[in-house]
Amino acid sequence: MLSYLSDVFCDNEYGPNFLFVNNGDGTFTDVAQQAGVEDPMQHGRGVTLADFNRDGKMDIVYGNWNGPHRLYLQLGNNRKHRFKDIASQKFSMPSPVRTVIAADFDNDNELEVFFNNIAYRGSSSNRLFRVTRREHGDPQIEELNVGEAAEPEGRGTGAAVTDFDGDGRLDLLISHGESAAQPLSIYRVNQGSTNSWLRVIPRTQYGAYARGAKVVVYTKRSGPHTRIIDGGSGYLCEMEPVAHFGLGKDIATNVEVYWPDGKSIARPLEPSEINSVLEIRYPREEEEGTPEIEIECGQGFAMNENGRCTDKDECTQFPSVCPTDRPVCTNTYGSHKCRANKRCNQGFEPNDDGSACVGEWAYPGPRYVCFLRLQSFQRVIVTFSKLLFSSLHPCTCMTYCLALHCELIYGCY
Repeated sequence: MLSYLSDVFCDNEYGPNFLFVNNGDGTFTDVAQQAGVEDPMQHGRGVTLADFNRDGKMDIVYGNWNGPHRLYLQLGNNRKHRFKDIASQKFSMPSPVRTVIAADFDNDNELEVFFNNIAYRGSSSNRLFRVTRREHGDPQIEELNVGEAAEPEGRGTGAAVTDFDGDGRLDLLISHGESAAQPLSIYRVNQGSTNSWLRVIPRTQYGAYARGAKVVVYTKRSGPHTRIIDGGSGYLCEMEPVAHFGLGKDIATNVEVYWPDGKSIARPLEPSEINSVLEIRYPREEEEGTPEIEIECGQGFAMNENGRCTDKDECTQFPSVCPTDRPVCTNTYGSHKCRANKRCNQGFEPNDDGSACVGEWAYPGPRYVCFLRLQSFQRVIVTFSKLLFSSLHPCTCMTYCLALHCELIYGCY
């Protein structure tokens, strides 16, 4: 998730979350606090990983019973790991969640997030959100009508997805029970029947399903799509060992698979392989090299000497790619951004469009942390003392912070 090795994220019920980075020597280092995903005492349930903005880095989404649900975009690079919560107000609403699923249910090229809730102390409907990638901004989050799968009185204890009927669209299975007997439910998606899709099953060297493998499918127009073959994302449920890709009207050009032991393989996709299930075996030594057939990586990417698709650095290749009013070029995954030449004082940096200098300070209290985000490099005098902050009830935090961004650590909902 953070390195080329398998890292570990733990969404905890009692206490802070863990984010263990694999050091490569059999040891792990917890960087949850530095990465901004510690989120203590929120009673987390259900977690899954997905690349929502298609930047090649895995993002984290999970549910909390006592605090806001989170959708953390990974912002860091190899030197510094940071995450940013982009959950909308509706998305972040706490609920008695049991399972969180990120999948492309309607094969439209965008991911949806499904929250499976349990009717714990009254009705609590399951919910579905579409997370749509935007070229130069955070993904847009939109709540969808989940239809009959809402189950407001359902005592859901877990959920999983698979393609039961072989039509290329994911079906949803929800289990129930715990304190009241309820049958299993299976729901079919009634949209996306004309969209293309691809399902990839990587195998280990012994023929077993390759849990922990990363599968990347490159397309002509929408760039790379990444999936992780994980064990599951909720309570008492296991996901299928298949990387499911909705393609919409786009065309998949090649697939790359990375196994947890460092092995990898890349190969082009034939038109006849679209709308099918593709099994990829563990590579032999001679298969790890450059593919015999040239691979089409899609816009913003090019094949390197090892036969893998890598990001083009447009800023280096085309020094004059940006206009004169926004001359500063920043390379992004598969593209680039141009901004104004904003100069900032020490401790500040330009925002994405170069219109302002921003900085961040944390003011801790026993129940929450308020983050002050400055929109210029002028000195700002903070009139709130630590004593004053510590005496505030978290429900008044948003009012007291005014224009500041206030993030509750203990639930106020």
